[in-house]
Amino acid sequence: MKKTVLITTALLGVAAGTPALAAPIVVSTLSSWDGGSSIGDFGSSGFSGWGQFLVAPTGSNRLLDFTFLLSDALKGSNTNPVPVTFTAHLVQYNPFTRYVVGPLLYSSAPVTVPLTAGMDFDTYTFDIDAKVTAGSTYMMFLFATNFELRIPDDSRLRLATANTDLGGGAYNIPWDAESDLDELLSGQWRFTAGQDLAFSATFDFRPPNEVPEPSAAALLASAGAAGLWATRRRSTTDLPR
Repeated sequence: MKKTVLITTALLGVAAGTPALAAPIVVSTLSSWDGGSSIGDFGSSGFSGWGQFLVAPTGSNRLLDFTFLLSDALKGSNTNPVPVTFTAHLVQYNPFTRYVVGPLLYSSAPVTVPLTAGMDFDTYTFDIDAKVTAGSTYMMFLFATNFELRIPDDSRLRLATANTDLGGGAYNIPWDAESDLDELLSGQWRFTAGQDLAFSATFDFRPPNEVPEPSAAALLASAGAAGLWATRRRSTTDLPR
């Protein structure tokens, strides 16, 4: 792997500026990757989405980051192929009905994967820090924003796959390969039990009242400023004339 890409933009529902505690819980299949096993083709011929779902571990209430291994697997005969651009999303997921539950919890900025001549896998880590509920299932998926491209004009992506079954999770693709993002959020997904992507997810626990919510912090700041103004006003009023 030649580089690591860290994506930190376009967070939703995040308590910004809150420090993580010292003992994160890492759920990972990266150590079981053999350096070559992968699945595809993502980002072309209508295959708009791929993802991995897993259960938030006991003792966690935040998902701090998520990592995938991606490679551009250039195919087609066009001399000017278009690289795949995707966005990453975190959602709650019901593996029994295979539907997304509720709104987006995180969305990344668009990411364009460089074209390569071979199968060079890079590490893509998304800095998320989103609220989760222990025991609930969540899915991190990638959506190819230019998935309508067709052979021979397209490149394709492959996602590294693990050689182990983590349990409680699997890789996921939508039933409708032509789905746009709205359809991915409202339509049914499908998966093969026991097959995981090579991925890593870092969870943590943070006491809910550790840091005031932004609105509460602003209210406290306003109250403090008002109190300081009142104190100064009283001091001025009490001065001898």
